[in-house]
Order: sequence, then structure tokens, then C-alpha cells
Amino acid sequence: MSRFLFVITTLLLWMGTETATAQVFTPSLSLFYFQDATKREDTNTASEKDSIKVKETYNFINLGVCYNLGGFCLGLKYLQGELETKTASTFVNTHSTAVFHGPGVTLGYSGPEGIVAHLSLLLGGKKDIEATNTTYTCKQCYIAELGYGFKVSSVRIGPLLGIYDFTYNKRELNGVTSRLHPDEGDKFIMPQVAVWVDL
Repeated sequence: MSRFLFVITTLLLWMGTETATAQVFTPSLSLFYFQDATKREDTNTASEKDSIKVKETYNFINLGVCYNLGGFCLGLKYLQGELETKTASTFVNTHSTAVFHGPGVTLGYSGPEGIVAHLSLLLGGKKDIEATNTTYTCKQCYIAELGYGFKVSSVRIGPLLGIYDFTYNKRELNGVTSRLHPDEGDKFIMPQVAVWVDL
């Protein structure tokens, strides 16, 4: 972490002293929405008609802003994502929502030809499980993104592929914090629609 902060500080100092004409301030927004539903035989009952239905809904919003200097991009990001799981069976219905959130810093490339390649490190990212009042704290959470924006005036819109990789080393349950052995994690590969505005 300290090496990463050193690199960011050095780049900020360099950007402050560098004089270039291709300076662009770019807010961005990417969205992902997906539903997955399955139906399986319920082996816990004697009836052949009983089943277990599981429905998962993914809803991720990714806000960012980048300072672009000749294609090089340095900025900030905020993630707010939800994974809602509903399970329905003959005897039990459950509902759980996992919320992924946190601010981060972004380093990458955003070229005039439309290509976008960013790596964001979440600083203080967390996963909250609302049904059990449980919070997982990120040991290392990052977002890698590769996309292409079709330009219309000062707006670019296009596809974006995001890899969300979260590793947790602490869990807080009802106010009591404990370390995880081994670390736990979540990983998502999400095709998204993104909008970039070059100011």
C-alpha cells in the first residue's frame, strides 16, 4: 500500500509541474444490471412436485472522475453494487442482499481514439450482508476495466468490461470484529455500458 501511495504522490507532483495542452477532466459512469433465476428439485421433501427456486439480481453502479494528461489518467472512483439473492422452497423462503461499496483511486489510460484501460484500487472497500448484520473489510479490492467509447461531441459511450476482485481479511458480526483464516473473496466479470464526458 505504501508503495502505491508513493507512486500516486509522485505522479501528482509530476502532473503539477508538467505543462501540456492535452489536459482533459473526465467524469464517468458505468452500469451493470443482470438477473439469474434457477429452479431445482427439492430433495428434502417426498413430493416430486416440490422445487427450490433461486433468483439473483446484480445491480452495480460505478462513478469515477479522471484527470487526463496526454492519454495518462489519474483519478477517483466510487463503487456501489448490490447482489440480491432470493430463495423459495416448499418450507422456507429467504432473502439476502450483499452490498459492495467504497472509494478508490484510479490509474490508467484514456486515449483520444476511444480506448479506456483503468485499474482502480478501493481504499476502504467493504461488503455488507444486511440480513445477518455482517461486514467484510477489504484486504485488497481492485477493479480492472477495459472499454471503448464512441465519441459524440464531448461525450463518449460504449462497452466496458470490468473485473471486480475483492479479498477480505476481517469480518464484523454484530459489532464484534474477527480475522478470517484463510482470507475470503468475491470475483465478478461484468460487461457494462459506460459513459465518459470530456470537459
